[in-house]
Amino acid sequence: FCGCLNGFKTAGTVLKVVGASWQKTRIGTYILIGAGLLVIGAFFIGYIERPEYDGTYCATAFWTKQVGFQIEYWKQQNDLLNIPKGAARICYKDSIYENGWAQIEIETQRSFPDWVQAYGAGIIEGSLTWHQIYNQWLNTIHSSCERDVDAQNFCTWLRDLLTENFHKIKETASLRQDHEHYWHQINLFIFQLEGLETGYRQGAKRARSDLEEEIPFSDILLMNAAADIQDLKIYYENYVLGSSSSNEKSTTQNGESQPATGAAAESTVASKNFFLPSATMLTKIFPSDDAPSWQLLFGHSTAGSYASMLRIQKRYKFHYHFGPNQRTNTVPGVDITFTGYPGILASTDDFYIVKGRQVQSIVAGVAMKNENLDLWKSVNINQAVPLSARVMAANRIAQNRRTWAKAMTKHPYTGSKQWITIDLNKLAPLDKLYQSLAEDEILDDRPAALDPNDEAVISERHNRNKGLVWIAEQLPGRMHMKDVSERFLNDNTTAWLANGVPYFDELLEVSNVNEDPYPNDLLPADNEELTNLEAVDKFLRNHAFRGDLLGDEESLAYGNTDIKLFAYNSRLGISDYHAFAGPVFMRLQHMQVRSIPEKSMSDVEGTISSSILDDRLSVIIDDAAELAEMEMITERRPVRNDMRAIAMRQTGAGPFKWSSVSDKIADIEHAGHPDEWNFGKVSPKWAW
Repeated sequence: FCGCLNGFKTAGTVLKVVGASWQKTRIGTYILIGAGLLVIGAFFIGYIERPEYDGTYCATAFWTKQVGFQIEYWKQQNDLLNIPKGAARICYKDSIYENGWAQIEIETQRSFPDWVQAYGAGIIEGSLTWHQIYNQWLNTIHSSCERDVDAQNFCTWLRDLLTENFHKIKETASLRQDHEHYWHQINLFIFQLEGLETGYRQGAKRARSDLEEEIPFSDILLMNAAADIQDLKIYYENYVLGSSSSNEKSTTQNGESQPATGAAAESTVASKNFFLPSATMLTKIFPSDDAPSWQLLFGHSTAGSYASMLRIQKRYKFHYHFGPNQRTNTVPGVDITFTGYPGILASTDDFYIVKGRQVQSIVAGVAMKNENLDLWKSVNINQAVPLSARVMAANRIAQNRRTWAKAMTKHPYTGSKQWITIDLNKLAPLDKLYQSLAEDEILDDRPAALDPNDEAVISERHNRNKGLVWIAEQLPGRMHMKDVSERFLNDNTTAWLANGVPYFDELLEVSNVNEDPYPNDLLPADNEELTNLEAVDKFLRNHAFRGDLLGDEESLAYGNTDIKLFAYNSRLGISDYHAFAGPVFMRLQHMQVRSIPEKSMSDVEGTISSSILDDRLSVIIDDAAELAEMEMITERRPVRNDMRAIAMRQTGAGPFKWSSVSDKIADIEHAGHPDEWNFGKVSPKWAW
């Protein structure tokens, strides 16, 4: 019995051991099955198409009365159409290393108060572009203002002036916005600017960035007054410094400083006579040879410091109203596309495409030359409104080109500019005009057949196109504007080249500018070639300026830094726009026509010929036009006369490279820039 019992115990022990082994086996089996499933899952997941993002980041600004503003960031996105709208939404792509341009698209909703739209748009732009804003500030404002003691003194004066003016403008806009459309838009510009600063700080904090320097709000103002700094520098050197040294500063009853007068001031004025490199714009409006339609060709090239070349293509689709009351109509200029810079709410190189309710136009400008600095004696800079705010207000409230020019006449103190604005809606197809005239004559029992060259037809055509083109020019304290449609319609084979020399005789006389070194009449051969955008591109490149090709350290980092090209065909109702970033160089030209919509293939003569390609090869650069004199923000030196003869007479001069001039201009900041500026054309693709 004991033996059996012992055997039973032994058997029981054996059974227990076997049971434990089975349990472990089951666990091991589960592990193997799980591992197998993971392998199978990984196999299938590997074949699932993963979303490929292009670096576009989006965000939405939500707002309620109870909570205020809340920002939602959507990280990288491909489905831009379904980004929640909120009060304002943005999509931003930093593609500067890819094609020389970043891209921003912001849309606001009309159901929200205008100030909410403006502030929300500013917050989301500042928060997504904070790093580029910092780089732009570092490269331009901070770098220039810290160059030497004179630069520091100028910037201190400039910051104090802009800050004081900002508070005055803000107070005035708040008081007058209920009754004046213009001041309502100025007020919204201020809200957007304040939102931009808030968003910048929030973006840097969110990225946990430890920036070396903080950007004070006065420098945000300074960045947005970039178009005014040239004039303010002239005033400072000739009247602030001059009046201080001569002790001839006078004071009004209100205690405001006035410019010095007398021999001391005039002697100072005579010695301060410098210009920036010449920006250029070319306009040609002409009828097609074989089709009854108008065509517009337009080119624009910015000039300035290479340090400022962080560029952004921006589109602001803001549904503002004419006044603070949301029951008022939305402004005509709802949709504004422009070439700009980080942290700046307007173009400053002055190229805009404006669309909206019954509005389709382009607005462009170049700096005006002025050798009569006595004009500044009548200007009170303490009442100056920055040009960036003025032009954006005009773009939004203008129902036609006359009202745009009229809006620009307000506060013509700083920002001396030569503007052209063209109403694309006025470029109606000629066949529709002839048809309407024929119907009128039938009703009058007159012959229906009309000769396009008949004087009555020509006169009616010109009346129909009245308001097509306006030119507006500003010198310190002066503004002259005029409908110049007849100039383009009567002589529609001639292009107008604008390079800052006053167009109007009155301003040419008062400016004391000698127009001979700056011809704005094209040679007949040039006119004949200007039949497509390729020809416009070639012309601008042939007449461009590249300071880095001169070999002189004072002018290495200046020149024409981009090209924008725009064409419009009235028969097809289509436009073509693209831009090139970086200092201008010659490219090989190939006659390869840009693809066009199917609807226009049957009418080839009416298409827009745009054969600008992506070629990166350089060829011989022809002589440039007369070299302009140039400056940095805080430094004004004339270019020696002997340098004028050199121009761009270089062979094989290719794209600009920072590394190629690093030994000569090592002190020029260019944070965030690609080394080589060898980029093709960019035509923005907008989602909203």
